[in-house]
Amino acid sequence: MPGVKRIELVVVAGVVVSLPSITEAFNGGITVATALVRLALGLLVCGAVGAIVERTIDTYAREARQKEIERRVSEAISSRQAYWSRGVDGREGPPPSV
Repeated sequence: MPGVKRIELVVVAGVVVSLPSITEAFNGGITVATALVRLALGLLVCGAVGAIVERTIDTYAREARQKEIERRVSEAISSRQAYWSRGVDGREGPPPSV
């Protein structure tokens, strides 16, 4: 399934979704071919839903990481400005040039 990192979860979900069809096939209620088609459709649907959920989570996680990076950069800039405003030896102004 393209776009899904955890394919094993998609397979498990597809099997769980089509489990009633599998039991009906064993009991003789439907043919094995019908049960396999339902399993394939379950895998496709679970793969599509998994890709959508994964993309949504990745988008929000990326935005959260970007906000955290911006916060840390602004924090570092303000810390640097505070350091240079008081000077290395505690006096106001930039450090003396050597």
